[in-house]
Order: sequence, then C-alpha cells, then structure tokens
Amino acid sequence: MSGPADEGQPLGPAPGFPVAPPVGSPAHPPVAPVGRTWTFADSVDLEARAYGWMIGVVLPVLSLLPTLVGLAVMVSSRDVGLSDATATLPWVLLVPLLSAVPTFVAAFLVLPVTWLVGRRLRRVRSDRAHVAWTALTAGVLATVSTMVVALAMTSGTGDPFAFAWSSLPMGLAAGVAGALARRGQLRTARRRSDAGAGEEPGRRA
Repeated sequence: MSGPADEGQPLGPAPGFPVAPPVGSPAHPPVAPVGRTWTFADSVDLEARAYGWMIGVVLPVLSLLPTLVGLAVMVSSRDVGLSDATATLPWVLLVPLLSAVPTFVAAFLVLPVTWLVGRRLRRVRSDRAHVAWTALTAGVLATVSTMVVALAMTSGTGDPFAFAWSSLPMGLAAGVAGALARRGQLRTARRRSDAGAGEEPGRRA
C-alpha cells in the first residue's frame, strides 16, 4: 500500500521491463513521410519500374487493341476473315521487342529530368498529384522524343510528319507506364514507412 507521500506521484516503469525510447531519439528515429524525400536512387527506381511496365504490360496491351478491333469487325461483318482480323497479332511481341532498346536509352537520358521533377514534388502530399505529374512528364518526354526521331528519319523523304503519328501512342504508353510506376513506388514506400513505425526499437540496427 502507498503512503501519503506517494499520492499524486507518477507511476514509474515496473522493475525488469524495458522502456521504449521516445520517437526522435537515436534508438527510435522518426520515419520520413512518404513522398517527402527524393534521391537519385529513387529516380533510378522509378525509371526501372516504368520500363518494366512499358515493355511488359503497356505496349503489349496497346499492340493487342488492333487485333481486338479486327475481331469485333469480323463478328459484325462477314467481309473480314479471321486471318485479316488477326493480322496484327504479331505486334504484341514485335512492338515491345523493337521498343526495348530505344525505351531503355530514353529512360537513361531522362534520368536528370526525373530527378528534378521528383525534387520539386517533395512538398506535395497528395499521391494523386505525384502520379499525375509523373504521367504528364513521361508522356510529354516520350511524345517529344518520338517526334524528333520521326522527323529525323523522314528528313528529305517527303512529308516530314509521315511517321510522326507514332509519337502520340508512345506518349500515351509512357504516361500510363509512368503513372503505374509512381503509384507502385508510393505504395512500396508507404508499406516500408508503416513497417518502420511499428518496428520494435530493440530490433533496429
């Protein structure tokens, strides 16, 4: 039983039980908010994710659309045969294969831009804003670079915009891949942040 002198005194820790250090101490540092830090390694990670989405998912899906349209036309009209409807099916493999090297080179060249955009977005808390700006940046860069290549390839051979139409699909594909990559990066960072916040102090290195 406690005496009169103990009344109103805060209870201390029970003997034999460790006391967790406060958040912010060297043993329990605060977890950085998601999206508030950005390094060059983050830029490389984002470009790698976008490249994987671009070559592995987005371009194959977009290349499959003409075949799906052809099949729909075949079902609604007898003038189109199965061979005609599926004539573009090899594009599903050819387009990603032909785009693999140029896309890799483009991802390497735009790393400084990715780093600058990421640094500018450090104070933005909205995940949607991060995803939207990443998609816009990737789409614009892909459209402009594809347009430049198309103009260079058609220089002196007639209409300089003969093949420039390909810049818009590539810009769309790059924008979608960039959005998916940034969304996945933010989700991964949030999971790590939540895991770090709930980790026991004694298990921290």
